[in-house]
Amino acid sequence: MMEKLAIYANEFGKPTEIPYFSLDGRTPLTAEAWTKLRAKWNHQHGITNVWNEPPVRGKERFKTDNFKSAHANQKPLKLLSRIIEASSDVGDVVWEPFGGLCSAAIAALQTNRRCYSAEINEDYYSLAALRLREEKLLYTQYAAA
Repeated sequence: MMEKLAIYANEFGKPTEIPYFSLDGRTPLTAEAWTKLRAKWNHQHGITNVWNEPPVRGKERFKTDNFKSAHANQKPLKLLSRIIEASSDVGDVVWEPFGGLCSAAIAALQTNRRCYSAEINEDYYSLAALRLREEKLLYTQYAAA
């Protein structure tokens, strides 16, 4: 439909030097080019696009030595896994620009995606590195079993 819209706009729209809906400023948008730009959505039957997960508690909650939460905004792995599976394919790259404890990286690894994360807070970075090493060890032990 985007290709049809581009054709229509270029035929009947106000004449311009640049085509309507163009990616390079020279050629009109094609259906193939539009498909490559679209976000992925892997629909799972019976699951809506409104998700609610309780706050992280128990074993999943990272804590400091004095038993306080290491990060106030730690995300549930179940929620992040659902988001990653819905919006990417196995082998895709997940970008986590504000890593924190790198929960998205853990979820990406658990769902067979690659992940790149960034974190500027040294304390969070250290905890995330420890968490990722532990996850890799668990994965290695599980794969060997």
